[in-house]
Amino acid sequence: MSDDLDQTDGAGGKHAAARQLAEQALRAQVAGNEEEAERLFADAERADPQAVIAVLEEHRDDPMTATGPSEPQDDAELAAESRTVQPGADAPSRAGVSGRGSGADTQGS
Repeated sequence: MSDDLDQTDGAGGKHAAARQLAEQALRAQVAGNEEEAERLFADAERADPQAVIAVLEEHRDDPMTATGPSEPQDDAELAAESRTVQPGADAPSRAGVSGRGSGADTQGS
């Protein structure tokens, strides 16, 4: 475990140490050091999971440390996420997207 984590100083000290580790993990993540971030998050979780949750909630709106899904970076990503099925469009098997399918497309013809 990290030297930053002193488990002998009671619950308050563990919480503070876990918060510090979670903050360091976020900085490592921003710097692109995913392995270090994972290790620090794991240490923080072992010490006090609630502290990790608190730190993540505090930074949830910070674009540099956001841990949720990222926003599309360009038009191609946005288009890929927003494709929809058009009413009246051919079924995949009729549009040449898939094989013959289950045969349900030919029923009633």
